Amino acid sequence: MAEVLIVLAIVSLVATLAAARTLGWNDRLAVRRAAAEVWSFYGRARYGAVLGTAQVRIEVSGDSLRAVYEGAADSVFLAQPGPSRHGVELTASRPVLRVAANGFGRGASNTKLILRRGEAAESLTVSRLGRMKRWR
Repeated sequence: MAEVLIVLAIVSLVATLAAARTLGWNDRLAVRRAAAEVWSFYGRARYGAVLGTAQVRIEVSGDSLRAVYEGAADSVFLAQPGPSRHGVELTASRPVLRVAANGFGRGASNTKLILRRGEAAESLTVSRLGRMKRWR
């Protein structure tokens, strides 16, 4: 009987450790998915600026991502839910980014977007040329 209790104690300890690691994996996967979506959205909006030959305003928030052609009458051409749908918190040093018609960033240099859930975090940085870099 003593051996069975010892085995049960060891199995429960291993199961507890495995469950704790699994929760961390879920956070990391959610943050990576959200970062990939924001990164992809930014790339599509930047490409839209070049194709549409117009300046684009990119509005980034936890709830939504929007890309708007700026002009006499602004028009939204891309919109999607933000990272909060994955339970990921988004912090942006600048919530509005602009991309010129040639694809270069306008006033968005060194903009940092931080995505966080639990202990997992990832950051995205926009260069002065308008390129976005992912940091894991």
